[in-house]
Amino acid sequence: MKLRASLIRYILAVLVFSLTAFQPAKTSFAQGDRSILSMGPEVAYNNIRLRTVETPMESISSKQSESRNLEPLTLIEKNLAHNLESHWIWPEYTLDMIDSYSPFLFRTKKSQEIEEVKVILMVNSRGKLSGYEMMTEVDRGMKERLDYLIRKLPELKPVPGYNSYSAEAFELTIRK
Repeated sequence: MKLRASLIRYILAVLVFSLTAFQPAKTSFAQGDRSILSMGPEVAYNNIRLRTVETPMESISSKQSESRNLEPLTLIEKNLAHNLESHWIWPEYTLDMIDSYSPFLFRTKKSQEIEEVKVILMVNSRGKLSGYEMMTEVDRGMKERLDYLIRKLPELKPVPGYNSYSAEAFELTIRK
């Protein structure tokens, strides 16, 4: 039974990988497309865009963590890590989870006037979110809902193949 479930999961991962690897990158991700598309060092999924960004070193800790017990990544996670050019990656369900919070984030009259929200997520050298910075001006309610979403995000996984894992920052863009 376990072999059958893992075989199905593997086939689905190969299918998703092959579909995303051979599609041309689209410039607009507001078309309701359910696939993960790479656009340079970023990933787009439905109304979400995630990319690595460079931040001033004083805003995030410059400590480096040595390689440790690494979990194997799924094929989708490997693809995401490659597309983001990062040594940290979220579990594969994270983008779907963030996308499911979109109606919750843009539910009030004030927040519906906003087209997109940009947030810089700072990750420490252990793979935990150490802070975030709003790049879009939002009202207090939207900020509290974003804070709730960010607290629900899982820890990042280290990508095997690196000698050390330093702090990193990601820009998360959520469109309504």
